[in-house]
Amino acid sequence: MRFSRFAAFSLVAIFSSSVVQALNETPSQELARFQGSWALISGERDGVRLAETEVAKTRIHFDGSNFDFPDAAEIGTSQKGVITIDASQNPKWMDSISTSKNGKGEISLGIYEFTETGYRICFAAPGKPRPSAFSSKPGTGHDLQYWKSADSIMLNGSYQLVKGELNANAIEDSVRKSSSLTMDGDKHFGKVGDSLITGTHKLNPNKSPKEIDSIHSQGPMKGQSYLGIYKLEKDVWTVCFAAPGKPRPREFSTRAGSDELLHVWKKK
Repeated sequence: MRFSRFAAFSLVAIFSSSVVQALNETPSQELARFQGSWALISGERDGVRLAETEVAKTRIHFDGSNFDFPDAAEIGTSQKGVITIDASQNPKWMDSISTSKNGKGEISLGIYEFTETGYRICFAAPGKPRPSAFSSKPGTGHDLQYWKSADSIMLNGSYQLVKGELNANAIEDSVRKSSSLTMDGDKHFGKVGDSLITGTHKLNPNKSPKEIDSIHSQGPMKGQSYLGIYKLEKDVWTVCFAAPGKPRPREFSTRAGSDELLHVWKKK
């Protein structure tokens, strides 16, 4: 049953947030921070470090309180379950309930914590007491894992603009059809109308909505910084930016006179 236990114990990675913010968040806001895909970066099971080949291929996806492993082929693509969280505890609690065929109904008690680079979690074996510390000593049966957001990986690729909006006005079809964008790690290259897009970006997926900071690295807008929000839905990426020097948007829409820009890109 190694497969079902590993998968039931595995959970998300996201960027850090302040303690004050976490305490003020509602349960739904805390859950919103988990949405999307995440990549395992290291782990231990019962005191034994997971093989790098196993770690490298492990991804998890969250949709609401449901999770599954769509890309971890050798671990099992059908592994799935449901989580419940209690951010009022110290450390925070996360419980995993398996809904997969193997181990269906098994409940694993865990603790989780945001770190500077992502997120860590420690689970006990099904039916065992919740861990009190982030450790996996031999004989405990604990699973300790470190995760990071997989958004930067999921975003890589070439895109076509399917919808655009500036100051509450739709971008002309001729501009939309001639627009393209390529995402490569923390770099992006593209064209919208007569404007070239070349720059770098930083993602903060633990926010709700998720945040992106972008800066032009070449061209007439070189050095200009933009604060934005984004969301990923399968092969569609939606992003909304404020004008340089303006506060970050909070909704995926633009207002007349705001100079806010909304783009909806579809992966080719």
